Amino acid sequence: MSNVETYNPPSLGPAIMPYSNAAVANGLIFVAGQVALDPEANVVFPGDPYEQTKYTLGRVATILAEKGATLDDIAQATVYITDLAHLPHYNKAWAEIFTNHRPARATLVCGLLIDGLVVEITAIAALPQ
Repeated sequence: MSNVETYNPPSLGPAIMPYSNAAVANGLIFVAGQVALDPEANVVFPGDPYEQTKYTLGRVATILAEKGATLDDIAQATVYITDLAHLPHYNKAWAEIFTNHRPARATLVCGLLIDGLVVEITAIAALPQ
């Protein structure tokens, strides 16, 4: 029997590839790469890093809420953007959402798998005590 519990919140729609949206192990929630897709797997706000960051963090919040956690429980995040020019827009949205809590974060510039997506976010959060 595995010590890892995986889950996919139904409100996000089915995963578009063979993965789970999150896994829980040893008191941590590992959130898989989240992007701006609606429940029918349509890209939301194509090409807009500000709106996609806000939308994607909403998906992360939904995943964390399944286990009683919030964005304030995130210890570390990795963010992928498709163009360095998106950095100020993504940073603006990030700062609006993470007003006091600032998780450790890495940001990388890379390609994403679906046209129109410009931001992807993974996170590791602590389960509430």
